[in-house]
Amino acid sequence: MTKKNNKDIVEIFNNLKKALGNKPPIEKMYEEIRMMRFKIKPISGDISLLQFKDNVLIETLWSLGKLDEIFQREFGALSKNQKEAFFHLFDNLYQQLQGQLNKININPEIKSHLPQILEMEIFKDITTKRKAN
Repeated sequence: MTKKNNKDIVEIFNNLKKALGNKPPIEKMYEEIRMMRFKIKPISGDISLLQFKDNVLIETLWSLGKLDEIFQREFGALSKNQKEAFFHLFDNLYQQLQGQLNKININPEIKSHLPQILEMEIFKDITTKRKAN
């Protein structure tokens, strides 16, 4: 793909759809998620209720990581007019993925009469590395 000053939003989204549609095996996604450096911080509830090997959780985190990767790479190359539309399209897809996270099942082995609520923050650990001289 050649670099252009003003990339076409449709082209970017077609590439994104291809990337999200051609998911690697779960094991490979899990490895890639580890390299994406996601951190999960519990806000309320018991984080041990979360099944970290759940396929839906892994697929959703992987998709969020790919979405972020493409956003970071492409946003700066767009014209000012394209950025707003690009942002709205990405935000829509981001909200869909957030909705998938809200539907993740917690550990069914823990029986309780009270509903289990877990609120957490998921973010990327972006640490700046200093170059050694």
